[in-house]
Amino acid sequence: MYIISNESINGHIDKNKELSENESYPVTENNKVNCLICKSDIDYMERAIHSKCYYCGIKEDTYFVCKNGHYVCNKCHSRDAIELIGHICMNTDSTDPFMIAERIMEHPGIHMHGPEHHALVPAALVAAYGNLIGQKQESKIKEAIKRGRNVPGGYCGLYGACGAGVGIGIAICVLLDATPLKPYERSHANRATSRTLLSIADAGGARCCKKATRISLEEGVAYMSELFDLKWGQKDTDVKCTYNIYNKECDKNCKYL
Repeated sequence: MYIISNESINGHIDKNKELSENESYPVTENNKVNCLICKSDIDYMERAIHSKCYYCGIKEDTYFVCKNGHYVCNKCHSRDAIELIGHICMNTDSTDPFMIAERIMEHPGIHMHGPEHHALVPAALVAAYGNLIGQKQESKIKEAIKRGRNVPGGYCGLYGACGAGVGIGIAICVLLDATPLKPYERSHANRATSRTLLSIADAGGARCCKKATRISLEEGVAYMSELFDLKWGQKDTDVKCTYNIYNKECDKNCKYL
C-alpha cells in the first residue's frame, strides 16, 4: 500500500535512489488547488474569457482564472512539473507504473490538479513497460510527455475526455508507433482510451487529477497486459489517499479514501 504522508521535504531528486514501496514523501502546500500567484480560489466558467498569463504574458482564451483575476497558461503551470516527470521516468528502473506515478505526485512540484497529470500518465506507463521488457527507450518517454502535455487543463469537463484517460491512448500510440493511417494500432489506442474514460466516468465525482491518474493506470496496465501478453507481477494498487484535505470537491465515496 502506498501511504502519502504530510511531513515536510526539500523537494530534492536523487536519480540514483531506487523506488521503494516502504518510502513516502508528503503532500505539501504546492499541491493545493489555489492560485499559484495569490493563493486565492480558482473560478471555473462555462464560457471562455480572454486573459493574459501572469508569467509569460501570452494572451488567450481561458475558462479559469482566480478570484483576483490571475491567469496562468498551461505551459507555465506545468513547466517545472514536466521536467520532473521526465527526469524521474527516464532514470527509474521500476517496472511498477503505480509506484512511479505516486512518487511523482508526492513531489511538491506537482499540483493537486493540473495538466501535468496528462503527461504523467503516459510517461509512467511507457517507462515501466520499457523496464519490464528490458527495452527502455528515452525517445518514447519523451514523446509520451510531449503529446500528453499538449492536452489542456480542464479537458474532462470542457471537452468530455479526461486528459489522464487520454494519456492511456497516448501511451498505446507511442508504444505501437500508431498513426491515423494504421488501422490496428489506431483501433487499440482508441479502445484503450474508451475503456479508461468509461471507468473514470463510472467513478463519478467532480474533477480529481489524483483519482483520474490512478484509475487510468489501472486500466492501462490491464489493457496492455492483454495486448502484449504481459505479466506485470503483483501490483498493489490499494492507495491510501490523503490528498482529500487539499481538494474541496473530493468525492467522499472515492475508492482511494
